[in-house]
Amino acid sequence: MDEPRDDIDTWLEERVTPLLPRPGTFEQVRKRARRRKLRQATIAVAGAAVLAAGAIAVPRLVLSGHVGGAPVAVSGSTTPVQQNSPTPRSPSPSASSRPDTASATARPTTVPVVPPNFAASSVTFVSTQTGWVIGQAGTPGHCGPPKAYICTSMAATIDAGHTWYGMPAPVTGAPNGSTGVSQVRSLDGVHGWAYGPQLWATHNSSRTWRRIETNGMRVTGLETVHGVAFAIWARCAGTGPDFAADCTSFSLYSSPAGQNDWRPMGGVTGLAASGGAPASAQLVLTGSRGYLLAPAGQLFSGPVTSRARWHPVTSSAGHPATLPCVPSAAETGGHPLRAMLAATGSGLALLCAGPVSGDTQVKNLYYSPDGGRTWNQAGRAPGRGVAMSLSGTPDGPVLVATTVGIDVSANTPGNSAMAWGHARGATAPGGYSYVGMTNSAQGVAVPANTSLDAVWFTYDGGVHWRESLVG
Repeated sequence: MDEPRDDIDTWLEERVTPLLPRPGTFEQVRKRARRRKLRQATIAVAGAAVLAAGAIAVPRLVLSGHVGGAPVAVSGSTTPVQQNSPTPRSPSPSASSRPDTASATARPTTVPVVPPNFAASSVTFVSTQTGWVIGQAGTPGHCGPPKAYICTSMAATIDAGHTWYGMPAPVTGAPNGSTGVSQVRSLDGVHGWAYGPQLWATHNSSRTWRRIETNGMRVTGLETVHGVAFAIWARCAGTGPDFAADCTSFSLYSSPAGQNDWRPMGGVTGLAASGGAPASAQLVLTGSRGYLLAPAGQLFSGPVTSRARWHPVTSSAGHPATLPCVPSAAETGGHPLRAMLAATGSGLALLCAGPVSGDTQVKNLYYSPDGGRTWNQAGRAPGRGVAMSLSGTPDGPVLVATTVGIDVSANTPGNSAMAWGHARGATAPGGYSYVGMTNSAQGVAVPANTSLDAVWFTYDGGVHWRESLVG
């Protein structure tokens, strides 16, 4: 007599057909893997050139000790957009600046979109391919979280402005007296700062942002190089978007790029204009030295290390160097009105802008081959338009952004006579608030009218420009 069999034994001996995953599962896994690779590639991007956009700077007062910040939440759109969505208007990069085929095809099928109505106010590039842009976006009253008025947004490109995608932004709004941000800088695509007037930092490629406490001061200028960030801190009384107005005392602070350890720089604190009048200050960094144009017209310089002491630049006789012009009060956005400093070639360029008559202005250009010790007049930039921003190039020519376009020199300021040309394609109504070059060929410009939702690119040294819609 056979032993009775348990139903479970019978079931275990049956031949079982394994269940197959739902159709499309493996493709979904592959897509997720590609998205992870893109995120990792974006974080790993590093660049040598540091290009920033937006205002060149105004600050004030000094704090003893160091300051830091506490982590906060972030905002940003993460709504997916399909690859077959309408292609945004954008420039066609030159062959030297196009992404390679592998990089282009590695883009995921879904990426965070740029919020609607993006109004770019500042841009920073860490290489010819990779850049960030900050601005205000969305519909006022419908932004959030955590508050409805928050509309600050950011976008990034990894293909030289050909396409853009959304990324998290600091949870704050547009400049309003002592609150909000309007400018952005990044050292390497990992460490970055949003400022003007508040100061925020990210050390993980913009995934999260931390607000840095500045004890009532406003940050009006920031640049970064060689693992160090430098910023101009000021005490200002300007209200609304005029966050850099009525600033009368300025100090230079620095922090290692990977830390939030901001401390005043020795020798460059409590700087003020003559008689305490409102003024501005400007910061310029090169690969080896930094320069601060103080509100009284004095030029300070020092090594680009976080705890170095900067000193006044002196003439051969040992006296403080005399500059052809001094900074004046800044306009909306922190842009200087009279003196604009830039590094170019192996020297410094200084644009001294005169009074405005209609839509024209006298713009005298000076050049210093010895780090600001001596200055020689290098001609005049075209008179049409009001000067807003000055940029140099590694090869020597300079560019001037104005309220009517962009002017480009055909030779270097060291020549006895400067030749100029008006950039083609730089046709933004109202002109440009900023122009800067990533290298001698490629550069970017921010329109003064931020409602245009775009920035402009050049790939031939500033001769021709093309619009890139951020969206």
